[in-house]
Amino acid sequence: MPQFKIRVAQPHITEEDAKAMYEAVNSNFLGPGPIVEEFEKKAADYLGVKETVAVNSGTSSMLLSLDALGIKDGDEVITTSFTFAATSNVIIQRNARPIFVDIEPETFNLDPKKIESAITEKTKAIMPVDYGGQSAEIIEINEIAAKHDLVVIEDAAPALGAIHKNKKIGSVSTTSGFSFGPDKNLNTGEGGLISTNNIEVAEICRILRKNGADGRYNHVRIGWNAKMPDPNAALGISQLKRIDSIIDRKNQLANYYKKKLENVSEIVTPIVRDYNKHTFMLYVILFRDNKLREKVRIELEHSGVETRINFPPVHLQPIYRKLYNFSEGMLPVCEDISKRVLGLPIFLTMTEEEQDYITDIIQKAINE
Repeated sequence: MPQFKIRVAQPHITEEDAKAMYEAVNSNFLGPGPIVEEFEKKAADYLGVKETVAVNSGTSSMLLSLDALGIKDGDEVITTSFTFAATSNVIIQRNARPIFVDIEPETFNLDPKKIESAITEKTKAIMPVDYGGQSAEIIEINEIAAKHDLVVIEDAAPALGAIHKNKKIGSVSTTSGFSFGPDKNLNTGEGGLISTNNIEVAEICRILRKNGADGRYNHVRIGWNAKMPDPNAALGISQLKRIDSIIDRKNQLANYYKKKLENVSEIVTPIVRDYNKHTFMLYVILFRDNKLREKVRIELEHSGVETRINFPPVHLQPIYRKLYNFSEGMLPVCEDISKRVLGLPIFLTMTEEEQDYITDIIQKAINE
């Protein structure tokens, strides 16, 4: 495994964060308890929703939402292939079928213009992803869903703090699921959160995260162990206090990248719509073609800079080909974009010197 001197992401833990976790660890309450409840209340206040449910991962937030909203064997869920595989894996885990719809070439988000043609009598939900931290056209998607009596289960894993047309992401859809893994803008080590304005759905999710129990040894549903421990929630509370300043810092870093790269004709820097606030959990550039992307990626790796291809299409992963006989050509925009994208390092303590080093390598590789 290569040794990188500049990693693509780095968690940022302050002294205040560490103190909050230390106090939680020394409270003799290591499981889910009062600190989780406090985190849920503060997160609900921040998002402007009635309920949030803290869980152990972003994946769990989506899986519990699917179950709570009644997605079952034989149902279809419309989603995107241009994402981490967990988004559609949870659909399959509910014995439902993911129906992949192509993406917008500008934002790489689910294309709302292509959703209605994919709706059938088996369709029960739409699962958009807020790619990289920029909202999908989430109001339009919810309007389409309402028209067809569908629910929207929004994968907002990278988008805590994002805004779409003056609305906080997490406050629009039937449910939204956030991830708090180590590379996220708010991290709890590992963790996730479900946000919703549906009180009944929230209560079902709380039961599901406790192996389906509504009390000690009283199991009313088939659930999982998806609980968030108090120390993780303590870290979440501490970081939630500064999430907006974290996002502002990420935007500052993104703007500097743009300044350095926007005049490079072979590259397109992220396009942010003027009614969106981007969280820049990812900073992804688009190359003219795959050959140039690979040339730059390899040169960066040889120079000690980690990058990521965000993302290879899910529908072309080996298990999806095996299960559904998917093949190249079914999602032309997604497949083309995936061959040309490259995620660059972006983290809070990053310096302009590090960004200069990266952008100089990119420009040199392009010009050689």
